[in-house]
Amino acid sequence: MAEKSRWRLSLKQKITLGILAIFVIGIWALSFYVTRMLRSDMKELLADQQLSTVSYVAAELNQALEDRIQALEKTARSIDQSILDKPGALQQVLDQRTIFQDLFNSGVVAVGPDGIALADTPIVAGRRGTNYANNEATYIALAEGKTVIGRPVVGRVLHQALFNINTPIRNANGKVIGALFGVINLAKPNFLDRIGEHRYGKSGGYLVVAPQYNLMVTATDKSRVMQPLPPPGTNPILDQRMQGFDGPAVAVNSLGVEILSSAARIPVAGWFVIAMLPTEEGFAPIHDMQQRIVSATILLTLIAGILSWWLLRSQLSPLVSAARQLNEMSGPGKPLSPLTVARQDEIGQLIGGFNKLLETLRQHEAQLQIERDFFSAVLQQSSDGVFLFSPDDLRIHEVNPSLCQLLGYERDELLAMTVSDLAQAPLENLRESVLRIMQHKIHPIGERSYRKKDGTPLDIEVNASLVETGGQQLIMANLRDISERKRIQEELQRHRLQLEEKVVERTAQLRELAMELAKVEERERRAIAQDLHDDLGQILAAVKIKLSSLERQDQHPWDNELKQQVKDIGGMVDQANRAVRSFSTQLSPPVLSQFGLVSALEWLADEMQRSNNLNVHIYDESKSVRLDETLSSSLFRTVRELLINVSKHARVDAAEVSVLAEGDKLVITVVDAGIGFDMNQSLMPSADGGYGLFSVRERLNSIGGAMQIDSQPGDGTVVVITVPLNSMKHPSANTSMASVG
Repeated sequence: MAEKSRWRLSLKQKITLGILAIFVIGIWALSFYVTRMLRSDMKELLADQQLSTVSYVAAELNQALEDRIQALEKTARSIDQSILDKPGALQQVLDQRTIFQDLFNSGVVAVGPDGIALADTPIVAGRRGTNYANNEATYIALAEGKTVIGRPVVGRVLHQALFNINTPIRNANGKVIGALFGVINLAKPNFLDRIGEHRYGKSGGYLVVAPQYNLMVTATDKSRVMQPLPPPGTNPILDQRMQGFDGPAVAVNSLGVEILSSAARIPVAGWFVIAMLPTEEGFAPIHDMQQRIVSATILLTLIAGILSWWLLRSQLSPLVSAARQLNEMSGPGKPLSPLTVARQDEIGQLIGGFNKLLETLRQHEAQLQIERDFFSAVLQQSSDGVFLFSPDDLRIHEVNPSLCQLLGYERDELLAMTVSDLAQAPLENLRESVLRIMQHKIHPIGERSYRKKDGTPLDIEVNASLVETGGQQLIMANLRDISERKRIQEELQRHRLQLEEKVVERTAQLRELAMELAKVEERERRAIAQDLHDDLGQILAAVKIKLSSLERQDQHPWDNELKQQVKDIGGMVDQANRAVRSFSTQLSPPVLSQFGLVSALEWLADEMQRSNNLNVHIYDESKSVRLDETLSSSLFRTVRELLINVSKHARVDAAEVSVLAEGDKLVITVVDAGIGFDMNQSLMPSADGGYGLFSVRERLNSIGGAMQIDSQPGDGTVVVITVPLNSMKHPSANTSMASVG
């Protein structure tokens, strides 16, 4: 904890850091936005300039190629068959064209119709007499009569990188009688050297590509001359340019460098020129600006942090002083006193509001003391062990003396404990029970095992409900020691196991014992209902009378607030009185003892509609059969438990109950059209200690009855209860309990 508090930030630090974060985020967001905008604008500007430059370069190269084609075609038109047949005359014609030396740095060659060289200028050893018919461009010029710019290759005679321009020689009838081609040696100075000798920017350059040959003709980077293009897919932008795209684009080239490039076509050759500029050079001004923004941001952040810290320290000093006073008042035994208001600003208003809250807290404490006294009086009167606990953390808030005597603890010891310290049940089960109480306001009576102070387990019957005191919701639990009853039950169980071989002849006796136990339970329920109705009900009625008397004393100088408090206490007494009557009715409905099972079921249908929003239809075909009061009570509670299961789990708002006298049997059927369930799981004890349908079945077996269930998930549920009439008829069944209630 010390390590954690050491790193806890103060309010000043949080606000300062928040301001700095907003400031830094704003500066960086602005920097990012400005950088993106400038990058976009600069990219557009550079692209326009680059596209203009590469278009100019491509136009110059196109013009240079056209000049060479025109020179060749003009010379070819001056050669006829007579000159072609005389190699000396042909050589003289070529030698007279001195312009060829400027246009073709490796000379001009004239070939016959068979492709054999007849003359060349300047004369190169081994070139005259060579057959060039297998040269693609020369073959096209001879065969198709077209002027063709040949593929850049390594020459067979010169053994250097070169390409030639071929044009046909025709006779007077237009028939091709030979060809004339000029050779441009890429290894010697030539008109393409302007590409290799000039860079685009400081680190950019140019590249001339022959797409029809998938070849780089020349480039600023001499290592790329006569190199094949990378395979398709390596450079997507180059792939697009091969398809005719010439616009500017930013991409990473085959060397892994991000570049801005544009292209322009050389129509006469079918080539194109690419101008390339690394983006690192092109966007260098933006990078410089980003560095300046970072430096300015750091400086401004320091200034803003210092100013924010100083301003917050001066403005929050009253709040720090108030916190110091509160810390001094937090010690044990120190009274709460109003805080000093240093100045009338927002912090002053906050401290003033806190001072008003202190006064309201004192008033609430006084009211809470009154409520505590009232509940203490109620708890003192109860013979059962009663305690209040919080549904959130299960901490015990109040206990009565009966609980201390029951469990062997002192009051202060119990107030320092939680329910999980006493109940021998998993914490998850306790929290599930608390959740059900919070949802339904009251929890059915159940049994749990508690631990006494000396560690002895104690069987307890628990009845819990939700109450509100002092504006806080608590759960009130009533504990009743049922160890003796449990001991008797366990003793009976032990004897039943020991005498299992004689089960047939002793069945009637055991059934009678079970009936007696049911009678004992019913009498205990009636006794509890009687105690609640007579004792606690009378006490609450007396309290209500006293409060009403106080309210009518108008001559007494009561203030309005005290009158309202008296009125509120009266409302709470009414609420407690209603709860007592409800508990009493739930424990032992008077209609069951006075009017019999069917009338009690009709009353139960009304109760289920009111409390659980479940419409229950009762069909009576019992022929007014009169039953033993204990069995009537058992059947009534069985049907009620089945209807409660329908309300909780079936997800329907209606159910049907039919009572039928059939021969020597009484048949009760409970039907719903709900979601159904897995009978194998529902007929076994549940994980939280409850027994559900398992307990219903066992209860019926003990009185000679049986239960059949027909249910599947999604198909509703039908429960049929069958009991023999010959063992249940009792002439005074409906009169023995007439005095109850």
